Amino acid sequence: MIVALKNSTATVKIAPLGGRLVSCVVDGREYVYGSGTDDKPDGADLYSGVLCGRHAGRITGAVFPLDGREVKLSANHGPNHLHGGFNSFAHRVWAHRQDGNRLELKLQSPDGEEGYPGALDVTAVYALQDNVLSLEFTATTTKPTLCNLTNHAYWNLAASRNVLDHELQIFGSKYFPLDEAMLPLGQIADVVGTRWDFRKLRPIAEDYDNCFLLDGKHGEMKQALRLRDPASKRTLDVFTTERCVQVYTAWHWEPSVISRDGPIVRSQAFAIEPQNVADAPNHPNFPSSILRPGETYRNRMEWRFS
Repeated sequence: MIVALKNSTATVKIAPLGGRLVSCVVDGREYVYGSGTDDKPDGADLYSGVLCGRHAGRITGAVFPLDGREVKLSANHGPNHLHGGFNSFAHRVWAHRQDGNRLELKLQSPDGEEGYPGALDVTAVYALQDNVLSLEFTATTTKPTLCNLTNHAYWNLAASRNVLDHELQIFGSKYFPLDEAMLPLGQIADVVGTRWDFRKLRPIAEDYDNCFLLDGKHGEMKQALRLRDPASKRTLDVFTTERCVQVYTAWHWEPSVISRDGPIVRSQAFAIEPQNVADAPNHPNFPSSILRPGETYRNRMEWRFS
């Protein structure tokens, strides 16, 4: 099943399976890539456009400390935990209710699912207004747990076979260095003088799979990045209330995978994931992903098209 949100500017299609953003057509041009067909939206890239949770990104060794004890999660990516595990939010059918150009999705993750403590109640609301598509998460828990939710859509503003000629600006002066296994080293480093310096708009040029610490406070809406096609001047500005944004140039894509738009190829699209940093619970100096009873998790993101 596919739900459509439409106005004079854009047509957005969302699948309750995974809460997946399967298509975003702006002024007649498709911007979102990697999903399967309407009948099988998860038939191409497994995570394209989905809502990731309970914890987006990798958790080293599928284990983390919480209030003096060790919590063991499912290891669904080698020895590590990725995007919430085997039965993550990306693979669940969300209850949904449409009201015009607003789609509300709801999901309950039971206590102990994939190893996470506490029953987690999640609401995700997509809304389309003028040239802005928004997504807002809220979540509550019955026990102390982790919560780090995001959308994992892949974007290309030019319908080209390679996104590396797009221009990128990231509104953050620090990033999280990784080891060879793409796991955080526990450092928060300055981008100055490195290839991760996107403080000024410039071509992406090469592959990335990194998380950046944004300038600004958690909970305040702020610009995370700008993606621009230099030929057409089409621009996507992404705003978020989160502290971080993960970006990834889809270097694992290959033509043997057939999406709704045909074969997908390496670096054809650009994942933009406003979220907390991967492996946050294993590094006390990282922003916390812990959610406790009585608190409400919130993450709002906006995709602004021009």
